[in-house]
This record gives sequence, structure tokens and C-alpha cells, in this order.
Amino acid sequence: MKALFVLHEGVFIYGANRSISGVLKNTEYDYDLMIGRSFTKKPDERELREMFGSHLKNIYVVWLPRYRCHVYNKLSLYSECAQIVNNVMAFLHAPGRKRIIRKGGYDYVHLNSVVLYPMVDSSARYVMHMREFLNERYRRIGDVVRALKQACGVIYIDKKTRMITEKIVVNANSILLNNPFDMTWVQDVDYEESLKRYGLSPQNIVFAMLGQICDFKGSKRVIEAFMRHRNENSRLLIAGNDEHAYARECREMARSDKRIQFCGELKDTGSIYRVSDYIIRGETDFGIGRTIYEGLFSGAGVITPGRPENLRDMPGSDNFRDAIYLCDAGSGQDLTELIDECARHKRTNRRFVSNIEEYMTKYNAFIERIAADGGEGK
Repeated sequence: MKALFVLHEGVFIYGANRSISGVLKNTEYDYDLMIGRSFTKKPDERELREMFGSHLKNIYVVWLPRYRCHVYNKLSLYSECAQIVNNVMAFLHAPGRKRIIRKGGYDYVHLNSVVLYPMVDSSARYVMHMREFLNERYRRIGDVVRALKQACGVIYIDKKTRMITEKIVVNANSILLNNPFDMTWVQDVDYEESLKRYGLSPQNIVFAMLGQICDFKGSKRVIEAFMRHRNENSRLLIAGNDEHAYARECREMARSDKRIQFCGELKDTGSIYRVSDYIIRGETDFGIGRTIYEGLFSGAGVITPGRPENLRDMPGSDNFRDAIYLCDAGSGQDLTELIDECARHKRTNRRFVSNIEEYMTKYNAFIERIAADGGEGK
């Protein structure tokens, strides 16, 4: 078996790439990486090889298509222009990209995001990893439909993603497979050093918000709700890139509250998970983000908008029901009251767990079936 994993960017801090890293670390056959080139960020090859081990062979950094066919937050004019330039470059470099795939002789090519859908053709067995909500009003939705039909397999990360996609297009070879999570290593992170790093005491009730600082993630909503919360023993850690306009607005909002700390963009979030009692999500609707599971798998509680019936769409939620706290998505006051309630209870006797073995068993079985039968997705 030989595979090519195609990643639309080379940063492994957030989202899709952070999720696929669990697969790459545990794949037992040789594979290559194809990573999207960028004007601003360059993958560190040495770091990648240290991270993923001896089965990682070739690393190709090339221009890749990135078509926003999913539901996403509004982009700045700069980001929109950068997107256009990227796709022009990807179009011009398509022959070289196809030559790499053709010469690689891969048993399958794993596309790690639906934004890469233009790559799907008849020259290889493509597996599409559906992590995003498909936008049925996308102007090229017909092209997306053709790509998903032609793919030899589709992996959905949750029921809602599958439901939204399959209203538009159905691929016969598909699987529902939640992301791999291994938080056992967090137990080995030095607790005392982590407290010291963030200026905390063992008595503090620590809330944390990790990921992109943006309106889509409800960053301001969380800050406002926390600032209305009056427990002086509580702390809010915010981890993510804070060097942009929206994040600066968030900083200004929080300036008067010394309990709130911006931690910047962190490659290693182990120290935050080690000291956090609760992970907060601030979206306006129930979502199954990666930090929810990372929090739960590290023994923390999770505060997220949603209703009890939403948990039916959340893989593995039955194992964590006593750690999931739901609030009214439209009410900042409801979020404040939930923070008040959680601040009375520090999370103790935490368990750091993993689903890697179960995930890889299901993933490998799916891939082997596709490789064996040719994976006709039509």
C-alpha cells in the first residue's frame, strides 16, 4: 500500500490538518505528502519528518486549488484577493501536480478537505474527507457534485456533515468516522509549570477558548459573557492568532478584565488542556469542533451552544454526557449563567484518553475495501 495525502495548507495547529495528523502518525505503510504552497507560510520539512516518522517519504509543496464550496465566515478583501491569486497559480501548475500523482503509483489519494475537489479526476483513486458543511448555493455546485460522485470514497466526520452533503449528492462508498483524538500525552505535561506559564494557581477555575479568533467562532460573545461573570477566581485563556483586526478588537474589549489572558498562537496546546477545567465554544449554533473532543478526551468539561437533541449527531457523546454543558445559542446571558454554574465545580479526577486504535482499525478497513474493489463511487 502506498498513499498520497493532500493538505490544502502546511500549518498543523488548527482544524483539518490537526485532525489528519493522528492518521499520519499511525499509518503503517509509506506515504507522501502534497501540501499547498503559500506566499506567507512555508512548511518546515524537518519538523514534519520529526512529527510523522519514517513512513513519510516525499514532501511536495505545490500550488493547490482552494475553492470555498462550503459554509464559511465572511472573508476580508485581502483574503478574497489572495484566494483568487492562489487558484490562478493552482490552475497554471496543474500539469506538474498531475504528473506527480501519475508517477507516484498511489493506491489512493486522500484529499483532506472538500476545497480540493477540483483535483478529482479519473487518473487516481481519490478519497474525499468531508469536514465542512457543503454550500448548496455555491455557484459551481455541479462541479462539486461530479467530484464527489467520481471519488472512490467519502469520509464524513459526523452525521450533520453527511446529512447536508447527501441532500445534494450521494457516494455509495462512504463512511461516518469521527476524527482521531489522542490526549493521553497531556497527562505527562508538567502541571505546575503550566500553571506558572499562565500565571494561575491550583484554585483557579480555568476556562479556555482555542482556535481561530473570529466572529464565526463567537469570540466576542464568549468574552462578553465571561466579563459579566463575577467570580474573581475564574480565568479565561484565549489561544489563537491575535495579530489581526478582529482579535485586536477582542483584546480591547477584554482590557478591563484582568482575568482574561490572550495566549497567542500555540503549536503545542498541551499546557492549556492540562490546566483547563472547561473548554468554551461561542458559535451561534451547535457544532462539533475539534476542541470539543480534545477537551473531553483530556478530562475537561465543554460549554457549547446547543440542545440535548443535538447530541444525537455527535459521535461518542454518550461517553461524555456528564461533561457537556449546553446553552441557548442566541443568549449571551444564558452563556454567562452557565459559566457561573461551572465556576462552582473544578474538574477533578480527570482521565486522558485516546480513540486512535479504534479509529485506525475502521479507517484501514475502509481504505482496504476501496483499494480492493476499485472504489466505484458512482
